[in-house]
Amino acid sequence: MRRRRSYRRARKIRRHRSIKQRQWWPFFLVGSLTVAVLALLGGILYIALPAASELLGFSYRAPFMPEPTPAPTPRPTPTPHPITYFDPVEHTQEMVFDGYEQYRWFADPYIYNDTMIIAAGQLDSSDNQVHLLHLYWYDIESRTAERLQIPLQNAHFMFPKFNDRWLVYLYANLDGGGAIMAVDLTASSLTPVKIKDIYVGQPEPMLDGDYVAFMDRTGTRREKLFVFDLTTRESTVVEMFSGTVYGQSKPSLNGGQLIWAEPSSSQGDSDLSCIRYMSLAGTGASGNGIYTPGTFVHDPKSSGEYTAWLSDVHSSNSQLYGVKGLSGDPILIDSEVVDFGIGSDFVAYSRTDYSTDPANQAIFLYMFETESIYRLTLEYESGQLLGVSGDYVIWMDVTSRERDIVKYIKIP
Repeated sequence: MRRRRSYRRARKIRRHRSIKQRQWWPFFLVGSLTVAVLALLGGILYIALPAASELLGFSYRAPFMPEPTPAPTPRPTPTPHPITYFDPVEHTQEMVFDGYEQYRWFADPYIYNDTMIIAAGQLDSSDNQVHLLHLYWYDIESRTAERLQIPLQNAHFMFPKFNDRWLVYLYANLDGGGAIMAVDLTASSLTPVKIKDIYVGQPEPMLDGDYVAFMDRTGTRREKLFVFDLTTRESTVVEMFSGTVYGQSKPSLNGGQLIWAEPSSSQGDSDLSCIRYMSLAGTGASGNGIYTPGTFVHDPKSSGEYTAWLSDVHSSNSQLYGVKGLSGDPILIDSEVVDFGIGSDFVAYSRTDYSTDPANQAIFLYMFETESIYRLTLEYESGQLLGVSGDYVIWMDVTSRERDIVKYIKIP
């Protein structure tokens, strides 16, 4: 038997070459580095730099990025005026203080720096007339009153006004006339000094800084507009009226500016008027001039920024006008206005309340900024406007005439 010879076949082992030894490796390496560099550069240009520009506040736009389309700036929602949410009933206060029962009659309140001055009176049994015997300080915050220790020389006190240094008022006779007085509140004692004797009528003094302005009748048919410097005690006649209704129109003195009404022509009692204005020396107010509104003007009053006036001499047909900056066309605020006063940015006025009783008067407020009218008195309350001092409106509640009820409200 033939024997098979076993033998080991030699195996041929093939060795694999390294990737780096392959022909395409250099190209792969170059491509990978290129991609890495581009990725790093893109991260810097499109991620890092935009983030840094927002953080550091510099302007940057990445290459090849399209220009941003400008979007319109959204109009901010206007902030409502505080008067929009103002409740007059909630904020109206009544003047009450110890000793209030002694006086049933009050007149001519005026407020400065949250302090009111008011004349308090009683009915005199000898002549059955009300005599305003005393002046009182009334602190609005504490609701306390203090009597001024000033002796009464004539029948009563009228039209008191004050500021940081001066108090002025009219010592009035019952049949007209008297004297305009001034008191230096910084002095050690309250000593009245006479500014001018008044022989006819009862002019209301207007106080601003160291100046007092008033219209005084100096003859049968002649009135003069006086300005008095309280520091030097010198007076100046600014304007003179003869036989014209403009001598019955009160001047206004505010912020160093004096304004008054005159006819717009030389014909005297013209149906068209102008408002004259002038700055007082050393006040810093700007300029003198004339504003012609195209209406009749009576009792113009200025807050410095706004001016208002009546179109008649307190008749049932009077219209109330206002204007900003004494330029441009005036606006008609309301009709059948009895009286008015002006605040920093509003006009308060009284007119017939036809919604309840034509015999009643209501107090309304016109806000220049909102161009809207708001009611201040209650629906069935009859109010007589006593004045506007700063941002306070003061009136008398005459619904019942058993006693004088003085109310006031601060306008926001």
